[in-house]
Amino acid sequence: MLRTSNFWYKGDIEMANTVLFKILLPVLLAIISFSSIHLERTDHASLMVAAGIAVFVTINASQNNNKHIYIHIAMLVLFHWLSQLNWCLTIYIMLLIRQLTRSEELMRAILQTLLIMTLYSLVRFSYSVTNDYSLLVTLSDIASSLVIVALVWIIKSKELEKKSLEQKNDELVKIDVLTGLLNYHEFRKELSRMKERSEYCLIIMNCQDLRVVNFQHGYEQANNSLKEIAGQLVLRFGSAIISRYGGSEFAIAMEFSRSQTTEEHVKHVLDQIIEQSTHLDIIYAYALSNGRTINETIEDVEKQLFLQKKDVWMKRDEHFFRADKLKVIGELAAGMAHEIRNPLTTIKGFLQLAYQNEYKDIDRYHPMIMDEITRVSELTSEFLQFSKPNLSQMRTESIQACIERAVSIMWTEIERKGHHLSVDYPEHPLYVIVDKDKIVQVLVNLFKNSIDAMEDLGQIGIKVYGMDTQVFIELSDTGSGMSEDTREKLFEPFYTTKGHGTGLGLSISHKIIQDHGGQMEVTETSAAGTVFTIMLPVVSKTE
Repeated sequence: MLRTSNFWYKGDIEMANTVLFKILLPVLLAIISFSSIHLERTDHASLMVAAGIAVFVTINASQNNNKHIYIHIAMLVLFHWLSQLNWCLTIYIMLLIRQLTRSEELMRAILQTLLIMTLYSLVRFSYSVTNDYSLLVTLSDIASSLVIVALVWIIKSKELEKKSLEQKNDELVKIDVLTGLLNYHEFRKELSRMKERSEYCLIIMNCQDLRVVNFQHGYEQANNSLKEIAGQLVLRFGSAIISRYGGSEFAIAMEFSRSQTTEEHVKHVLDQIIEQSTHLDIIYAYALSNGRTINETIEDVEKQLFLQKKDVWMKRDEHFFRADKLKVIGELAAGMAHEIRNPLTTIKGFLQLAYQNEYKDIDRYHPMIMDEITRVSELTSEFLQFSKPNLSQMRTESIQACIERAVSIMWTEIERKGHHLSVDYPEHPLYVIVDKDKIVQVLVNLFKNSIDAMEDLGQIGIKVYGMDTQVFIELSDTGSGMSEDTREKLFEPFYTTKGHGTGLGLSISHKIIQDHGGQMEVTETSAAGTVFTIMLPVVSKTE
């Protein structure tokens, strides 16, 4: 739109100049010449006509040269003096306006105006009566000419301001404000023009951790980094098309003759830029057009960049996974050390007492020492089970069979405590691919927790149902529930609210269910009881 507007603006000026100096000027010269001859005002008709022709020729022959202004004035003064008519004032004003439009200094324009109007008045005095009226007319002409100067200068200033704003707006449309480079759309246009001339090498750079710099050091630091990179690219790829391709990407397109030389140059320059920008993680990719379309070349480069980003993401994920794994190992080791230290302290104390009594009372301490050794052994076994679960017996099993096995194991303990057990199975059997012993272990663990949660006589319920591709097992009790803090930490290793136990039972159960591709969570808890829900992938009987 701006280009079109500028085009029409320039076209209008050229058309106005043509009408004014190539059409109206000769018409005015002809009218004044004819009138001067007809009114018998001139004594040198031939010389006047020649002067008029000279005015027309000199003005049109040097329209773009301000240095010939004094020749134009001289020819016009001669024509005016020979014609002896005030009608030449119009031609003086035409010449004045043209000079005003070309002048860059207001004071110079005023001086030229005074010069032109003074010469006009002197010539007019040479053939007219000098009196008060003519003097006042002269002052009026000079004042009017100065008004014209002011008006033309205001119009000119406004037009220049308009053009300046249009130019700035045009630049904003084309240029990235921060870096001063071409934006994405202009880059694509320039790339299309380059494609028409020759083959090219396309490079795309990506600053991967720009968001990290924004977060850690602020937007100002990130923006300065982008401007530094833009400056380096302009310095080292001066003849190429350079753009800010995206928020953290730059694109460079350069013509090439020998691919090997181009590739070596690209690698050398980009590696130097990366070395200087140590605070940014920069990757780049490039491709030679080799007769391909622009989109094909861009897709090639972006595919290379994606593979590099994918490799970086995988390495980062691996690093984070390793860090999380080490953190978990550290927490487990700390918990294990804490749990083992307690029984070892007890064993040490009993052995010291036995030693002080020359082992006379060893029989007295032996059962307690063996209990603590058994406790350490069980703790170690559970820890090994937690760290390396064995799911070697995976097969298709009925979930009802797993629950019936767990109920058969815990039935005596539930009945001894006086609790009531209810089981709600679905109408049709549901099958899952599981290690039956491990699932039974999880269910037995949940039964034990339910029994421990109910100090008075209570109810334990099991409900089994299928939904979509999942089988759900809900185990509920009427215990006292648990706090929100306990609920959040329930599956953490070594966390327990009991006075006995290792705190690994629910952690092991949770991990067993996860290893089976399922989920285990507390879906309800209150003073009226707790509901644990296990979700496992369901399969058909044929599987």
